Amino acid sequence: MPAQDTSDQIHQQVLAWLNTTPYAASLLEPLAGGQANFTYRAHLINPLDDDTTEVVVKHGEPYMAHHPANAITVDRCDVEGEILSELSTNPIGVAQSGSTAYQIRTTTLYAYNGGTKTLVLEYLPNVVDLKTYSLNHFRSPTPDCLRQPAYELGKVLAMYIVKFHDVTREIVQKSLQQMHTQQSSGFKRVIDSSNDMQRLKHWINFDWMLDRIDQFPEILLEAKDILHLVKNMAVKELSDPSTDLTLIHGDYHPQNVLLEDTRPELANTRTLYVIDWENSQVGIPSLDHGGMLGEMYVLWRYKHIEAGLWMLQGYAEGLGPQTEDAAWRVALQIGVHLLSFGTLASGWGTTEEVEDMARLARDVIVKAWTRDRTWFDRSDFACLFVGILQD
Repeated sequence: MPAQDTSDQIHQQVLAWLNTTPYAASLLEPLAGGQANFTYRAHLINPLDDDTTEVVVKHGEPYMAHHPANAITVDRCDVEGEILSELSTNPIGVAQSGSTAYQIRTTTLYAYNGGTKTLVLEYLPNVVDLKTYSLNHFRSPTPDCLRQPAYELGKVLAMYIVKFHDVTREIVQKSLQQMHTQQSSGFKRVIDSSNDMQRLKHWINFDWMLDRIDQFPEILLEAKDILHLVKNMAVKELSDPSTDLTLIHGDYHPQNVLLEDTRPELANTRTLYVIDWENSQVGIPSLDHGGMLGEMYVLWRYKHIEAGLWMLQGYAEGLGPQTEDAAWRVALQIGVHLLSFGTLASGWGTTEEVEDMARLARDVIVKAWTRDRTWFDRSDFACLFVGILQD
């Protein structure tokens, strides 16, 4: 079936389902963004009790909405429904102060139907994702007056996800210890569905990393052995009893953080919304940290936006005191992200700039693997080692 026919059919199915619920809609408009799901803005026939007149409707199929030939598990829908339900009941709170008071939360989940794999979510007008926001409002050169707001923004993003990791760590550890017993704790669906999501996460990080060897042979062949060791380590750490396993967001990037599209200097209080939890899984915290830090660095490396570096530095502080092992694992994951994703930044850099990114990513990975502290102390990533816990 052609993609457009599929899209039209899904549109009709979702609209018909909505009309059997309190969220009956007079109009269902497709929303841009995202590859996996069918996402709409619904105009409600009857306002909700809080006078809400518009909601977001997110529907999943066992294939990617924009690439129907690519299969993908619908467990992702159950995972996001469970995460948002749990975080609605027990929100992640962070205590943070600064020149800009940031609040951070998920969007409100109004309803989830596991049979149709459909979520009804809060609609946020006049918001953009943090990557788009940075390109629009943190220009190059970024005015120094925005240093503190950018730094604090990075810091609160780290504090939030660290708190999420902390809250779910004990739940994951108990679940793994009692794998064959009935679990009644929250996040059961997330934990039970982790295998599929872990395979996807490993593929787009570590398999893609190795794919870059053929893409940049002159740059990466010398590091081939270490890159393979990194991939093997990533496989083993998920089954190693000593690994710091918890629940992770799984796609913790600026693209999945929304904020109001207003100039940064005009707001003393700003709310950040962390969205798209469908890739949440059992994993190691550095997978979330490396993705976010890597994307912040890409803004600096390709677009020379100083705010990218300031957000990175704030995020490093927001991680709080870390063991040296944890800091090295975060550094390693930044390198993996820059190699797997940073070299795919279509339209962001010239051929030479993309090759320079591959060289930098190679150096970050190799120097993190060999724990070359002298190199890191002279790099843009020196901030990762400021809060190291001493033995």
